[in-house]
Order: sequence, then structure tokens, then C-alpha cells
Amino acid sequence: MIMNYRHFDSLWKMTLAGVFLAFVTSYVSGDSIVLSNGDRVTGQVTDSTDGKMTVKSELMGDVVIDIKDIVSIETDEPLTTTFADGEKVVGKIATEGEQVKITRDNQSQVTRTLSALEGIRDADNQQAYERELERQRNPGWLDFWSIEAELGVAAAKGNADTTTINSGALVRRTTGFDRTTLVFEQIYSTQRTTEAFGTIANAISGGVRYERNISTGLFVYTGASFDIDEFQDLDLRTVLGGGLGWHVIRSDRHTWDVGGGGNWNREKFSTGLLRNSGEVNFYEESDHKLTRALRAYHGFYFFPNLSERGEYRFRVRAGVDFNLNNHLALTIVLSDKFLSNPLPGNKRNDLMYSTGIQFRWAQD
Repeated sequence: MIMNYRHFDSLWKMTLAGVFLAFVTSYVSGDSIVLSNGDRVTGQVTDSTDGKMTVKSELMGDVVIDIKDIVSIETDEPLTTTFADGEKVVGKIATEGEQVKITRDNQSQVTRTLSALEGIRDADNQQAYERELERQRNPGWLDFWSIEAELGVAAAKGNADTTTINSGALVRRTTGFDRTTLVFEQIYSTQRTTEAFGTIANAISGGVRYERNISTGLFVYTGASFDIDEFQDLDLRTVLGGGLGWHVIRSDRHTWDVGGGGNWNREKFSTGLLRNSGEVNFYEESDHKLTRALRAYHGFYFFPNLSERGEYRFRVRAGVDFNLNNHLALTIVLSDKFLSNPLPGNKRNDLMYSTGIQFRWAQD
């Protein structure tokens, strides 16, 4: 049997068309996202959180899209959809106006409003998301630490011969329900300009504090602080105490806490004097991210003496940081320590001003 040439030509064209269609389908099949400008993105939806959707495309790699620019979504493979109320549904997704319809493998369907949508993730990203949720609910002791360490050095040689070193550190672990803080501050200065040569400033402060939330705004706190000051003749001040605090403002950019409670204060002086007293403690502190680069903070801590009526002490600390990059900042710190009943011959105020470079590191 001899095939007619026209029949052969038609068969050849149909074969080419089939091959071309299969080739095109291999690239355009997958999840489909239509944008408000009419563009269509085709690929595999892998993640959708924080207002962004990631689509893995064969030709363009990972494409990140603003969810507000998406008009419709249709997936051809099951994905995990989570909603703000905690519901989790696995199935193929199709949107219709303000509704999202999810079809499970057994063909049952769930329809919810788009406004209730929390996230869309493939299997790998959903597993990673759930691991992180568990880490936040039950963090290990080594999770969520941050460090701020600063150092300043000043020296003069010539008509004046001085050296000053100041340093400080703030180590903090913050979770969804508690916060642990360790602080350190130090200044040391010497001079050889006029007699008597030697040390002209030598003070060290440190402490540890633990806070635990008991409601959205309220928390309890406890801690200990330690002070050494050569020029107040203070060998060691040890303060143990705690109280109740309130998160007046708590946001990503601004925080403001106030609180009050009680302390036990033990002061040992180089003269041999030993003072033990009860104290009330009041405090307020705030932290403000004014711009992406500029941060300002302050704290005021007031301690009326219950054992020696009319006596008191307070501390003030304020500072400004200017970020150079993610890990370095220029810092200016002003602090004042006031003691109403110092030893005879000593001043009541110790004011310190310091500048330096701050190093920062934080776990995600």
C-alpha cells in the first residue's frame, strides 16, 4: 500500500504539533499565579509568609511576589495551607474572588476567606515552619541569645599623660514568655601628668536579672547586682531583689517598661564599715528605634532606703547607638550613680560619659 504524499505531510505536521505541545506543556504546567497587572507566573509554590510568596520556576528560578499583587492562585499539587485561627489543611488550592478553596486528596473541600489565610507551604517548608514554632514554644537554653559589647579607649601623651579604658556588655536571651539579662560596665583611668601619679577612676558594675510574663502586659522579675568603686571606698555592694513589672509599650520599634518591688542591700567599705539595709526599688526603662540606623534608650532606677529613713540611691543610664552595619555601631553612653549617704569626704555623684565601638550579634 502506497501512502499518498498529502496524507504523509498531514501526519508529519500533526506529529510536530504534538511534540511542540508536549514541550510547551512541560514548561508551563504547574501552579499558576495571576498578578494584578495581568502577568502570569507558573511554577511551584514553595512558601508564602510575611506578605511574600515564593514560586520556584523552571526558567527563572525562585520568584518572590508581593501577595497584595496576586489576583488568583491555582495549584496542581497538594500544599499545606494554614489559617490565622490555627486550622491546617493539605490539598490543591484555587482562589475565587475573596475565597480560597482547598481540595483534599479524598475530594472533600474546605472554603475560607482570603483574609483568614496565614501561609501556604510545600512539605519541606511546612516541616521547617513547624520546627521553628516548636522551638519558640519550648526553646532550649542555648536559643535566642544576643550580645552587645562595647569598648572605648582614650589616651594622651605630652603635656598631659592619661589613659582611660571603658567597656560594657549586655547579654540577653528573650523568648515569647521570659527574658534573661546579664550586664557589665567598667571604667579605669590613670594619669601621670601631676603628682600623685596613679589611678584616678576605677569602677565595675554587673548584674543578672530574670523576667517571666504572667499575662500580656504583666511580668515578675528577680535579680542581683554588684558594684565596686575604689573612689567611693566601696569594696562591694551586693543587691538581691525582685518585684512586679508592666510592659507599657511593647512593639518592634518601641518598648517601655515600669516596675517596682523590694531589695536587700549589703555594702562593704574599705574602711571596715558594713551596712545592711532593706530597700524599695522603682524603675522605668525604654528603648526606641528612631530610624534604621539610630537607636536611643534610657533607664532610671530609684532605691529608697527602708532601714535608714531619708537615705536613698539612684542610677540613670542613657545612650545613643548609630549602626555602621549589622554588627558594628558607634555608641555614646551617659550614666550617673547617686548615693545620698557616702562615707565622709566622698562625693555623692559619680557621673560617667563614654564613647566607643559596639559589637552586636544575635541568634535568629
